[in-house]
Amino acid sequence: MPLVSALIPTYDRAEFVAGAVESALAQTHPDVEVVVCDDGSTDETSEVLAQFAADDRVRVVHHETNRGVAAANNTAAAAATGDFYCILGDDDRWHPEKVERQLARFADAPDDCGLVYTGGVLASDERVTREYTPNQRGDVYPDILRRFDLHPHSSHMLRREAFESIGGFDESMPRGVDWEFTIRLAREWTVEYVDDCLTRRTFHEGNLSESPDQSFVHRLIWERHGDEIRQHPGIERGFRQDFDRMLLLRALKDGEWSRATRYGLRALRRQQDRRALLMFGLGVAGPLGYRVAAPLRRTAVDRATAFDYPDWATVAAIAPESASEPEYAAAN
Repeated sequence: MPLVSALIPTYDRAEFVAGAVESALAQTHPDVEVVVCDDGSTDETSEVLAQFAADDRVRVVHHETNRGVAAANNTAAAAATGDFYCILGDDDRWHPEKVERQLARFADAPDDCGLVYTGGVLASDERVTREYTPNQRGDVYPDILRRFDLHPHSSHMLRREAFESIGGFDESMPRGVDWEFTIRLAREWTVEYVDDCLTRRTFHEGNLSESPDQSFVHRLIWERHGDEIRQHPGIERGFRQDFDRMLLLRALKDGEWSRATRYGLRALRRQQDRRALLMFGLGVAGPLGYRVAAPLRRTAVDRATAFDYPDWATVAAIAPESASEPEYAAAN
């Protein structure tokens, strides 16, 4: 059976990281190793990880200083020995059958398939706030240039050969490393998915990817891949419209109504559709639009995620009996 390496980058997440390790060790696929890169943590992360010292399936590598999630993933990959790499955030969890199901999909996929991802949920405590449903497969380039829709990143299983062929993650990227990496991978490899909820993301204040200023990621992607984006006018138009929407929402949040109107008008000029009209309307409405839009969006999210919380996503359902109860309670 192929050996699968779970790559877990962590930084000052002592209350979460043990749960991620146990989630990987609880897989039904028998050959899983866990490689954790402690990215210069200053909290009790080292002490928490020490509990796995006697388990030869777990390897911990360290950075003396914090170098960022891309570097931590690359360091973990360099220490891994698996045929496949799985990305696992230190605060995320896997269904016990995730790895087994993804390997089965790889076995049925063409040789140029470099990535298999799964569906999942974003959850806070016992409440699901978002559902991720896979909808992109095969050749996703150049569509991946417009937006990153292969969520959640912790669901990604990569063929080792594919990872190495593109040189791993870009360590100069402070944010958006998942999107930037997948753009380069999609130039050379195809993508498949398992259409089931097999990954749980945990929402909390420390989530790097949940920062309100997502426009920063778009700026970074444009800096690195702007020339490619310009080669596809439809994708460029959509990319810029998404960028305008993020700038508009940021302006509304900051109370800069004239700037918000300008972004809304610019989006409308790029593409006349309902989304652009809504953006323009929000900008014109100013404070009133922001006060109305926030609760409406919350209501829409609540309705869209009105399904049962998956039992496996609770720690009790996937943690072995030897798990430390206080650590797992803190992790969830």
